[in-house]
Amino acid sequence: MTIPVTLLYGGLLVVLVVLLGSWISIQRLFMGPKGRIGAPPPPELHFAMRAHGNAAEWVPLGILALLLLEVARVPPLWLHVCGGGLLALRLLHAFYALNKGRPFSLAVVLAVVHYSLLGGMGLWAVYLHFA
Repeated sequence: MTIPVTLLYGGLLVVLVVLLGSWISIQRLFMGPKGRIGAPPPPELHFAMRAHGNAAEWVPLGILALLLLEVARVPPLWLHVCGGGLLALRLLHAFYALNKGRPFSLAVVLAVVHYSLLGGMGLWAVYLHFA
């Protein structure tokens, strides 16, 4: 069995999480002792750490939901809509967070759309089980 859509978007989402984590490491490197692990994180790292942490929380669930739908043989167009939507939302969230969380109303919209997409994918998977 092949899972080309999950491979594409899953791979891109993993790269995004790695880039966000790498950005934190790069910032720590240039902060010197102030940025070392073990001490409370400097305020300058707060938004980068939230961008990475939030992606690390939600990306695995999104990839799993996409995989479930692909294994259930959802048409590729809909898989690309779901995978592309996840990728776009994660990129927008990262951009938002790395810009120090401005404007906050964007965060609310992104969260609602993200939860709706993931929740919809989960409900779709449950529906397919009983269909």
